[in-house]
Amino acid sequence: MSVARVDVVMLGLLAEEPLYGYELIERFRARAMGWWTEVARASVYQALRRLEGAGLITGKAQDGVEGPDRRVYRITRPGRDRLRRGLLERFVQEAGYRSDPSVALGMIHALPPDEARAGIAQREAALSALLDGIAADHVRLKAASGPANVVARRMLQLQGDLARTEIAWLGTLRRDLGRLTR
Repeated sequence: MSVARVDVVMLGLLAEEPLYGYELIERFRARAMGWWTEVARASVYQALRRLEGAGLITGKAQDGVEGPDRRVYRITRPGRDRLRRGLLERFVQEAGYRSDPSVALGMIHALPPDEARAGIAQREAALSALLDGIAADHVRLKAASGPANVVARRMLQLQGDLARTEIAWLGTLRRDLGRLTR
């Protein structure tokens, strides 16, 4: 992977309009992007410095009207090219759906049956809570307009579909536990 995830996210948000660092973080949160990608707050500011140093974005100091001074960032033509490359290289990844819960589920046969059943129940509860959070964010995003928000709602739908599919799969795993555990 030649373009870092945080770079793709920052460049993608800046491709829409110039923003300052805190606005980037707030836009990330407002779109509920944390459901489908991970970007730490500290890495945002590091990425902005790195992207500006590489000429992929430009930053301009702006006097704060109601708050502190800030730096407003704008994507450059090379930045748009890097964003395009970063997006296109991600479509061909065979990454699968790796997660810590997947490790536990993939090794569930090593647990006694009662602990395996309890683990499945805990995972179902976690997925139900996840679905509740997704539903709340989906309601909040319904009021937001623009193509990026349409995509954000579709990404929430995908996360919900994946969670519901995993819940159904857990039901089949529970039925097969007798054959899978010691």
